[in-house]
Amino acid sequence: MTIAEQSLQSYVDQAFARLERLEPGFERRDGQHAMASLWAETLDRGGILAVEAPTGIGKSLAYLIPALWLRARGSGPIVVSTYTKTLQDQLLARDVPLALRATGLPMRVATLKGRSSYLCRRRAHARLAQRRLFDAAGLDEEAFHRLEDWVERTRNGALEELAALGIHLPPPLLADIASDPFTCAGTACEPATGCFAKTARRDARRSDLVVVNHALLLSDPGLRSTLLAESGALVLDEAHHLERVAREQQGISIGAQDLARLAARTDARSGALRLLARALRRGKSETAAAAVASADRALRPVLAHAAEIAVDLASILPPGVPAALWPRGVDLASVSPHAVDQCLAAIGSLTRSLSDAVGAAEADSGASLRPGAASLDAIDEVRGRLGRWVEVEQALRAVVRIEERGVAFYVDRDERGGPRLNRRPLEVGESLRATLFSLSERTLLTSATLAPGDRLEPIVETLGLPEDEVETLRLPSPFPLERQMTTLALDGPEPNDPSFVETLAALVVAVAGEVRRNTLVLLTSYQMLEDLASRVRAPLAARGVALLAQAPGEAAAPLAREFREGAGSVLLGTASFWEGVDFPGEALEVLVIARLPFAVPTDPVVAARSERIAESGGDPFRDLMLPEAVLRFRQGVGRLIRTVTDRGAVVVADPRLLRAAYGARFAAVLPAPPRVARSTGEVAAAVREWFA
Repeated sequence: MTIAEQSLQSYVDQAFARLERLEPGFERRDGQHAMASLWAETLDRGGILAVEAPTGIGKSLAYLIPALWLRARGSGPIVVSTYTKTLQDQLLARDVPLALRATGLPMRVATLKGRSSYLCRRRAHARLAQRRLFDAAGLDEEAFHRLEDWVERTRNGALEELAALGIHLPPPLLADIASDPFTCAGTACEPATGCFAKTARRDARRSDLVVVNHALLLSDPGLRSTLLAESGALVLDEAHHLERVAREQQGISIGAQDLARLAARTDARSGALRLLARALRRGKSETAAAAVASADRALRPVLAHAAEIAVDLASILPPGVPAALWPRGVDLASVSPHAVDQCLAAIGSLTRSLSDAVGAAEADSGASLRPGAASLDAIDEVRGRLGRWVEVEQALRAVVRIEERGVAFYVDRDERGGPRLNRRPLEVGESLRATLFSLSERTLLTSATLAPGDRLEPIVETLGLPEDEVETLRLPSPFPLERQMTTLALDGPEPNDPSFVETLAALVVAVAGEVRRNTLVLLTSYQMLEDLASRVRAPLAARGVALLAQAPGEAAAPLAREFREGAGSVLLGTASFWEGVDFPGEALEVLVIARLPFAVPTDPVVAARSERIAESGGDPFRDLMLPEAVLRFRQGVGRLIRTVTDRGAVVVADPRLLRAAYGARFAAVLPAPPRVARSTGEVAAAVREWFA
């Protein structure tokens, strides 16, 4: 029987039967089969399906196997989008190969990254000719030659390969050798000439399964109008992040430091204008040289006025305040009456000067330019910077329209502490429906935690999808969690009590010292994390317990790897450790949740969304703060039990779980009502007893 003749359900059944027969340890799971069957029906008829599939269901195989069947029947390529690189790596290394073995189909798989993740060999050659740039970046002779060799020999041009070679370039220099839409859009940049970004996109369109991430999918209209529009199906895994990613992609952030970075990539000292100046013929390029010098001078007023805007914004963002929503009734003109207009005028003058420099260099059939590819590259680089400055002008005009409704305008700080203007849409459903969901005939939204409660309709509505157009399925956990997990709640001081961190520290030391099992402490701020770390470091060391503490901005993956390899360690983590990290078995046996994960109400986007809800007659706490905190709590608790053989203890140090009226919403996430402990010693004893 051919694939075309085989029924959808028999194909799915046959694929899972093959896995049971060929893969040691593979077991048929009811939830996985239910998800696969419903997704296969959706693929057959078209439409949108939303499935919440808790850890242990095996959702990746549940969506991959039916989708591969659709592709084998002649559909367009299958597109799978994830939020985290961790899941993307898991799909490519484990789940996709397993799905291919299940189907027995020889299919081509591709991973597609953003354009800036790929080498542009042509741009790299131009930069490698300027050895001093790499000297300034700290590359010694050996590393420089390794970089040269990689540029010539790499097969896929992925810039992430450089780290494995021990080559660490600063971000501006990486950007200068990467593919760039403004400088790599011409016919000179083609797959045949070594344009890895175009090669990757060409290969993706020829593949059967393409794995991307949400940020790329939502930021690249060209990708959506080609690959997605031609696809057979779209799978949005980790779909609960989609709204936030869309808000970020549709938002704008711009500050003096952003302009300074672009200026450094433009100027005649180390930027594109320097390349153009070097490409000019001596004695035959006076006009072009003057135009280059004029464009270089035009950068100075832009930076000067940007610095003035930063000073003006200080009234909105006092010292020590990380971010602030733009105050109602305050006009930008009253805060920065001259600098914004002058900065816009200066950027306009700069773009004209850059255009004049290109025009002068190309005049008389390029008589002012030295012959060769380097001159063409220099022209392309200046054009690229010109395109960026036009984008900056448009962004600045957009971000200063503070009277626009449905948008959060706020000021925050860049990496150097300077004020920065920001614009974020409050609702993204309409745009997602128009630019994403309308392009796919078959779409799956899935995650281990899609919603805080029993209904998936809220996320469906948030993403701009009418309830009657989306079929939903919420699967129960396949694990007997009530037998695998014990839960305790400490009836101690509340988080706003000055003694809270001291009590939390005593709890961590008592539990870690008593049970000697890997313990993850989930916190909601780096400030509390650092305070806690300073209190527990010495007592834990005295007991021979290793402490790992996440630093601000530190990625979760390397720290998680070190934690898994340890025994009896304590890991203090925030944001990125609440989800997306996998600690099966003894890698994690005790989970401490320091406080219920409510968003900071003064966060500008949260504050703006709260205002909008209140204006519509809703309750910001009930309709926004509480549901999002419960969802985050579910994600945190989900770190503990990852397999059917895991056992562990969850300890909640926030007594609001017991005392607040809304505490029942959080307690309902737990497999059983938590045991109440009156002291840290009682908690430690209960945890020890659980593992006895």
